[in-house]
Amino acid sequence: MHIQKFRYELTRGLGSIILYLKENPALTYRHLDAITDACIRNTAYDPQCDGSREAYLWEVIQLSKASPILQERILDALGGKVNGWNLLQVYRLAKIFASHGNAAAVDTMKRGFRYDEEWNCFIGGEEIIEAGGAQGFLFVAKEIGKKILSSEYEGNTFIWESAKELLGEEKAAALLVESAKDERIKAFYQSVLPDEGDYSLSNGRKALPYEELKSEKARYPYIRWGMCASKEDLFKAADDLLKEEHPKKLEAYLSIFVNVAFPLDPQKIIDLAQSQNKRLRSAAIRALRNLKNERIHRLAVQLICQRETEIEALELFTLNYEENDLPLLESIAFKKHNKHSFHNMELDMVNIFENHPTASCQKIMIELYKKGFCSLCRRWAVEIMLANHMLPAALRDEIQYDCNPDIRELWMKSASAGLP
Repeated sequence: MHIQKFRYELTRGLGSIILYLKENPALTYRHLDAITDACIRNTAYDPQCDGSREAYLWEVIQLSKASPILQERILDALGGKVNGWNLLQVYRLAKIFASHGNAAAVDTMKRGFRYDEEWNCFIGGEEIIEAGGAQGFLFVAKEIGKKILSSEYEGNTFIWESAKELLGEEKAAALLVESAKDERIKAFYQSVLPDEGDYSLSNGRKALPYEELKSEKARYPYIRWGMCASKEDLFKAADDLLKEEHPKKLEAYLSIFVNVAFPLDPQKIIDLAQSQNKRLRSAAIRALRNLKNERIHRLAVQLICQRETEIEALELFTLNYEENDLPLLESIAFKKHNKHSFHNMELDMVNIFENHPTASCQKIMIELYKKGFCSLCRRWAVEIMLANHMLPAALRDEIQYDCNPDIRELWMKSASAGLP
């Protein structure tokens, strides 16, 4: 595999990398830089939603036949400038190294433990506790306590909750009590004492009455209100939308119908979806995606042929796709996109073909599988291909080694079911 192709597929977490390393162990020396980069730079599209990739990366490291070299390089990154999701991924890998006998891992994790300005918290504490046990917890507590004493940092309860889970609440509390003479430990302990006031918020709030929502003083998430509102209030809001002319107020009304169907005639929203006001146009398109209507289908075909609206127009096909629309969708799928427009496109494509099952979308699904950074969207593409019996044999071999455990699970289920 060419170095550039290896890097491309590794950053996406594809199973093809595992297959390649299994089949070509003698060639892995060519790819050590790419493996290092993937380990110290989290390449998931949205790490918070995409899940962690350390198990997949550890598998890659082991198959590389250069595990000691790679572990040293990756641990060195803890003393560098990595931060945020990149730093968290390195800590998760370092924890694995420690569990597999790397004697330097825990000390290196401690030396790299630091406060992240952007996240407003320390990163790596949970991993240090898991790798270092009781002593790891006391180290983390001291470092956080020192920050609390020397700045306006107030700490948070995440590390305390992790310690209770990993060590047991009784043991974790005893460790802090025994070390309470240390001012840093004392500061940490005081910062995580439960504040009953934090738990006073009630759950299951009802939507505000519509008249209260309309008032200028109301500050309420309109999308959520629409999901919770009564049928009667939704009709009132829809009627007022049809009467409204002010762009900002129209945006607010339209956002009510992002996740619920507009209950009246949508012609005014169809007109707004062709507005020169970009924000208003986008809000109108989002409100129309919940409706099945021939006028909306005609609008979708019109907007997808315009460069400025071709990606947004895909939302309108969610309930209004017809088989002869496929060439239009393929023309968008195979265009060159930046990372973000590609992700928007793939989300819409999987929504369309989940609602309109067809084997004719195979080319689009393969494109999403190969090029997307988001493993969640890749999973949906695989599900669509499996459901329509069109997953190519080459991809079937790959998905058992994907970075996303749910995709590996799909392979196991399809294999046990004997699907072709």
